Amino acid sequence: MPRPNQQGTSSRPPRGYVLLEEDEKAGGLGLWRLLFALLLLAGTVGGGLSLYLTPVLRVQVVEVTGAQTLDAYSLVQMSDLKGRSMFTAPLDEAQQRLAALPMVKSVQAERRWPHTVRLVVQERQPWGYWYTQDKEYVVDADGVILEGAMPAPDAPIVYQQDSSGQFQPGGAVDPDAVRLAQDLMESLPATLDLAVTRLEYNNREGLSLVADAGYRVVFGDSHGFEFKLAVWQALEERLGRQEIQGHVLDLRFGDRPSLR
Repeated sequence: MPRPNQQGTSSRPPRGYVLLEEDEKAGGLGLWRLLFALLLLAGTVGGGLSLYLTPVLRVQVVEVTGAQTLDAYSLVQMSDLKGRSMFTAPLDEAQQRLAALPMVKSVQAERRWPHTVRLVVQERQPWGYWYTQDKEYVVDADGVILEGAMPAPDAPIVYQQDSSGQFQPGGAVDPDAVRLAQDLMESLPATLDLAVTRLEYNNREGLSLVADAGYRVVFGDSHGFEFKLAVWQALEERLGRQEIQGHVLDLRFGDRPSLR
């Protein structure tokens, strides 16, 4: 049992006094920490908002690379990116608008911090002509109708024999027929020592060609391309080129070719 001091009181400090003082100090410190955190948050938000709204981080320059036929200024205007925030500029929407142009094969919009967007454009290149009974069209290697572009003077021509209606820029002729024409023109000199003198197309037979050996070949489509070439080569070796001259060789049915 504690001994009383001379004033008749216990020498032990009053219970809870020190703890109460520490609680008050801790509470004050906690309040200051809360205020500091709120100020820091407000500063961060305010700084972020200022950074978002500052003209320095808005699209001030739109660069265009890869455009040869297309007008770069018109592409910039169509993109509608100038003045937009670098953070939220709708690059996907701009790409979709520009990709809808007939001459655009692909386009990629890239942010170049702090205030530039670059438009990387790949234009479609003219491959040849597609002739109908009423009109001639310039097409690229995918069969897309182009406008304002001219192919090489010796570009291939595909004559469509049963055309109906008209094609519009950005539309397409039969893309398989165009790719098949390219493959035939590249492959025949090496495999059969032949050259293509005329390319023809109709909806019923597909693609046909006239070779410089003096006969016509109905190839149809690109399905089984290598096999059809092998059958053609085998028939030339078996019958002789002279026997085929003046006839039509139909290769559309795989291992059942016909000569008429």
